[in-house]
Parts: sequence; structure tokens; C-alpha cells
Amino acid sequence: MIDQVESTGAATRNDFDIDRIVSTAHDQIGDWDIRAMSGAAFWRIVSCCIRP
Repeated sequence: MIDQVESTGAATRNDFDIDRIVSTAHDQIGDWDIRAMSGAAFWRIVSCCIRP
């Protein structure tokens, strides 16, 4: 999860609420394997979990 968020080089894990990303993704797909989620869905969640 963290590697994916940091993969673009535009931000670090400290810029995002990682716990919220994981729990939201889990709620949406009903599984802990986030890789089962589409990339677009993952990035929509990430974009909503930027820390102020």
C-alpha cells in the first residue's frame, strides 16, 4: 500500500491517512488484498485521504 502511494514520487506516506485508505478499500472490496481493487478505485480513495 505505502509503496503504491509513494510510487509517483509526488508524495510520501506522511501526506496520507494510510489507515483510512486501507479501511476504506477493505470496506469496498470486502477483502484485505487491496491488489484485487482496480487502480482507478484505489486512486480515488487515496485522493480523498490526503492529510491537511
